Amino acid sequence: MTAPHHDETELSVNLTENPTLVVTDDSGTRKIYLIADKYTIGREADNTVKLNSDFVSRYHAILIKVRHNNRPDGYRIVDGSSSGKLSKNGIVLNAVKKVSSYELQDGDIITFAPEVHILYLSPKLT
Repeated sequence: MTAPHHDETELSVNLTENPTLVVTDDSGTRKIYLIADKYTIGREADNTVKLNSDFVSRYHAILIKVRHNNRPDGYRIVDGSSSGKLSKNGIVLNAVKKVSSYELQDGDIITFAPEVHILYLSPKLT
């Protein structure tokens, strides 16, 4: 199996100093720059990252900032709501395996439902 291929386009390159999400759902594709310590992800309107799809749980996952001393801070994705209720369909990492908690790496693709995924981009260091 080969690694996912990413074209070097405006959407797949992060030139900022913040981690970035490239979100694709029924509404199209958009970028979200990450600065907060915590984000909620799901189809309910009060999520900080709202995913437009009936196949996504109302409160599908949480992103939590992970602080590092020797490299840029990153984010861990955790399946389920803040109260600990797991999502109905789970989250799939890089189209290969289901994960319940995972520290994201540059280029990871998190799938929430058919045609609903997020590409995680780490800051590019110069």
